Amino acid sequence: MARDVAPVGATASAQDDQGDLSQLVPRQRVSVDGAPRGRRDTLAGTLGGRLGPVAGVMVVVVGALYLVWRAGTLGGTGVIGYMFYGAELVSYLAVSWTAVMVGRMRPGVVRPVAPPAGTLDVFVTVCGEPASMVERTLRFALAIDYPHQTYVLNDGRISGRRDWRDIDELAARLGVPCFTRLDGTSGKAGNLNHALARTDGDAVLTLDADHLVVPDVGEQIVGYLRDTGVGFVCTAQSFDTGRVDVLNNAEPMFYRSIQPAKDRDNSAFSCGNGTLYRRSALKSVGGFSEWNIVEDVHTSYELHARGWTSVYHARPISVGTAPATAAVYAKQRLRWAMDSMRLLLFDNPLVKPGLRGWQRAHYLHTSLSYLLASVQMIFLVGPPLAIIFRTRISSGASAQAYLLYAVPYLVSSLLFVVAYAGPRGAARTVGSALFNAPLYAIAFTRIALGYRPRSSGTTQKVFQPRMSALVLPQIVFALTLVASIVFYAFDTRADRPVLALGWAGVLLVTMAGPLSAVSERRAAVERWQVPIRGTIVLAVGLLSVLTFMG
Repeated sequence: MARDVAPVGATASAQDDQGDLSQLVPRQRVSVDGAPRGRRDTLAGTLGGRLGPVAGVMVVVVGALYLVWRAGTLGGTGVIGYMFYGAELVSYLAVSWTAVMVGRMRPGVVRPVAPPAGTLDVFVTVCGEPASMVERTLRFALAIDYPHQTYVLNDGRISGRRDWRDIDELAARLGVPCFTRLDGTSGKAGNLNHALARTDGDAVLTLDADHLVVPDVGEQIVGYLRDTGVGFVCTAQSFDTGRVDVLNNAEPMFYRSIQPAKDRDNSAFSCGNGTLYRRSALKSVGGFSEWNIVEDVHTSYELHARGWTSVYHARPISVGTAPATAAVYAKQRLRWAMDSMRLLLFDNPLVKPGLRGWQRAHYLHTSLSYLLASVQMIFLVGPPLAIIFRTRISSGASAQAYLLYAVPYLVSSLLFVVAYAGPRGAARTVGSALFNAPLYAIAFTRIALGYRPRSSGTTQKVFQPRMSALVLPQIVFALTLVASIVFYAFDTRADRPVLALGWAGVLLVTMAGPLSAVSERRAAVERWQVPIRGTIVLAVGLLSVLTFMG
């Protein structure tokens, strides 16, 4: 049941504040209208379009040559040597598959947008966010210049949030209809379905409680629905991530390359916020999917299986907050990984009725990529094994030979990520992959054992904790790498493995960004980056020089 407030359009108080509100968006340090922020973003698009396929072919060919050579170095390495080689094979297959999928992208192709038409409902989902944050979101939603009706979907009461009444009072003050559930299935999908049954707009735009929408959103995306086969429009996401974005919240590779590639094959999926749905399409699949942990991907999945077309609008239509600490980030990524792995294990794209060939490939790539990425954990234990225990991962190969085959493969892999994520986004992409690997392993274990959280939960947006048990594996890995470097410095045995030392340094530098996010104060975290990484590089560099001199 819901308590409804009489609907009113953009109130006088909302209109009076538009002059002030218009100044808020530029402060977010992101381009809310989707325009490039500068030369680096333009360069990233150029690299992905022109050099991406070349980099993809290069990493596949060079990687194959490396693995063939590596197969001849396994003699006498035992179980650990073959385990590492198996991890390298899995990583190679994951990169190669990704190269094929992102190679589907059509650079420079812009889908035309017809003039908007039809009625629009804007759903602002709330579950415990502070009233001050929700008020900003509502005022921006009310300022949309296309005829629409804004609704507040308040799930605070059913989720046991103490301040749920504040949202009801805010909605009443702004004259916005508010649906406050008293019962039903906990989670965002249930909240959306509750409102869907009580509204009648031709289209529904979903907004998270922290996202400030651009006023011309109707002109940007509603016109796509003039094509009667289009069931939903998903948009790029934009967040206030600070100057450095150590947690890779912006995910440039996904929004710049992977989603456009999916769009070519009618496989782009919703990321929750900023998605426009045709109401009749939602009704054809029984509304927003409540089957999985979160509603966005599986609702898209069901719509595609039912034959509806999707559109990926590559420009963000809103700007929101993002996790500032590694603890909150880890919880969010674990939830997403569990969602995709549940799809993989219990509603597999290979046997899903209604999907086409490339759609199956894209959804399988999405759902399986988390499991494949978890293998990266094995590489984190390599340096300690080699430096402290002198475990042989390869045999019969000189350091020069290893560099001759391994370095070109590593360089081609990096160029591939640079081509599709941009020069600045590449390091963050690799760092987040290493940081998330233990989380993906945890996610697979939970889902395989039948665990399913009672609620989809929401990402914490204020008072973000600094520590969580979910980041303990990453901390242990990092401390082990540090211990390996320290052990190397005092090791008096002959033939110290200098390549393993460099390996430990690269891994530490790569993971330093996510691991250092222990404060909500992004400016402080940003200031720590150079000292932390500089110390690691200096220590490893000095030890390497001393090794070669000795």
